[in-house]
Amino acid sequence: DRFPKTRRRPRPWSVSLIMPPVFKGLDDSGNSIGTNVSFWKAVAAGAKDGNGKPLWYKKGLDYWDAVEPTDDGVLGGYGHVSERDAMENGEFLEETFGSVLAERAAGARGPLVACDCGAGIGRVTTSFLIHKFDEVDLVEPVVHFIEKAEALLNGPNAPTRTNGHKAVNFFALPLEGFEPAPNRYDAVWFQWCVGHLTDDDFVSLFNRCVVGLKPDGMIFVKENNAKEGFVLDTEDSSLTRSHKYFMFLFEDVLGWEVVKHRTQKDFPSELFTVRMYAVRPKRV
Repeated sequence: DRFPKTRRRPRPWSVSLIMPPVFKGLDDSGNSIGTNVSFWKAVAAGAKDGNGKPLWYKKGLDYWDAVEPTDDGVLGGYGHVSERDAMENGEFLEETFGSVLAERAAGARGPLVACDCGAGIGRVTTSFLIHKFDEVDLVEPVVHFIEKAEALLNGPNAPTRTNGHKAVNFFALPLEGFEPAPNRYDAVWFQWCVGHLTDDDFVSLFNRCVVGLKPDGMIFVKENNAKEGFVLDTEDSSLTRSHKYFMFLFEDVLGWEVVKHRTQKDFPSELFTVRMYAVRPKRV
């Protein structure tokens, strides 16, 4: 959960003789940085950390390690959007997952479990997920963020929840290394975090998340959209992908179904467009 930064689908590229679409990128100063293909090749071929991972990831962690663990900190001074953000998250969940929530409310199914990926200080969990799901696990690589999340959700000053809903696990792990427990989650929620993943790690993570989903589970993604191609943030080492870029990853690379997508309303006009996606593997 990071700050919401300041728009004819391509044919499936797996078909013989059809080349995958190419997305052109700019950095945050407006300079051309080539295509997604050349950009990620350069990242993969570049310098590595002590574990053999591209320095792309270390640079992002170094940036967030210096950010204060508050709503304004993780949202880049836009903490005031949290209420509107949570409201529309709830609306989108009802639109795409309402039948499951209704079954739980009627006692027709057991406890619902969500995973908050890239959870930051637990802002999305505290404002939204924990009100909809019986249990929530949080995954976050920045140690002082996940420690703050645990204190807010389970510490001595945490709110008392008469409905029994609770945060259960706090995983201090990078998303590219997260291995969900099999068949645990009804929903996995990503918000303002997958821009830190390379395309290859994005695809690998989402495929691993399938293992963690229950049979009727769903994956939700809420991210900034560039107008076209992608935009590189050179400060925090992240990529803002366009809607077409996301659809390419979901539908053409993963081969999944995009159940629904729509844009967030009533955010400050200087921010990128923010879009919510509900996705899942295609059902046979």
